[in-house]
Amino acid sequence: MVVFLLSVLMLGVFAATYDYMKDLYHALGVLVRRYIDSLRESEMNDRGEVFETVRSLMWITMGMGTDRAVWLFFGISALSGTVALLTLGLRLSMGLRLLTVLMASFMPFMLLRIRLEKIRVRGSREGEILLSELTDNYKIYYYNMREAIEKTASGIRDAPNSKRILTDLARGLERAGTDKAVRRLLEEFGLSINTSWSNTLNNLLYFSILKGIRVEEALEDLEATIMRAREVEEYSKRQLNEPKLMIRYLVPVCYLLTVVGGTRFFGLSASEFLQYQFQTEAGVTWFTVFLILYIISYMANLYFSRNKLDL
Repeated sequence: MVVFLLSVLMLGVFAATYDYMKDLYHALGVLVRRYIDSLRESEMNDRGEVFETVRSLMWITMGMGTDRAVWLFFGISALSGTVALLTLGLRLSMGLRLLTVLMASFMPFMLLRIRLEKIRVRGSREGEILLSELTDNYKIYYYNMREAIEKTASGIRDAPNSKRILTDLARGLERAGTDKAVRRLLEEFGLSINTSWSNTLNNLLYFSILKGIRVEEALEDLEATIMRAREVEEYSKRQLNEPKLMIRYLVPVCYLLTVVGGTRFFGLSASEFLQYQFQTEAGVTWFTVFLILYIISYMANLYFSRNKLDL
């Protein structure tokens, strides 16, 4: 009876405040969107190598390049290390505690690197479309590379990754007032794909935008080279998915099997298993080592089994 009355009361309160809560929800949504938009401009201040590296990484992967966004990233990294120390670190030895805090602090950076690597792989496979569209627009707009980049960014199809990269480049070129700013934008464009052909394209953009040199023949040669590289890759392609599948699925399954083994063969209940795993020094140490090795294996597999289309 009491539960029923409380339910009716809560339903009445919800009905009475529904319009107010709806307006509050929309207002909070507007504030959040405005805050996110305030992080999405790339600033040109030079604050040191580490700061600028993080800024470039955030700009390429998330479209956020303000000082505020970078400081927010550092704050999240510090918070990750603090949470890891408070939840797991106090039950570990000093060496493993330090390693755990460092891994947790670098986790936001590693996640952005993973995202960057995925962007690079997808972008590397859009080279033919990108160069074809860019070369055509470069000729149509009388060898004006800035105009060609803008029109390619707005009109390119079937290449979503290249469209986003070119859009960021076009917006940056509109704001860039110095040669140094343009060079930095082109460097970030090259880092977005990071292949031999993208570095060559980056150099061609540099000569065209800053030096006024016509590069249509070089663009056509580069496009033909990428087409030949794709033909060679398709002919000699070997898909080695076993390591990736083992790291992605088999390793977590093996850990879950320890839960099954502990409950079925050693007579532990689920609560007892969790208590031994996370409330004892040996259990926390084993879990932490497992997690660190898993993260290292995943990152190593990501970097050593890349499927970029390169020359």
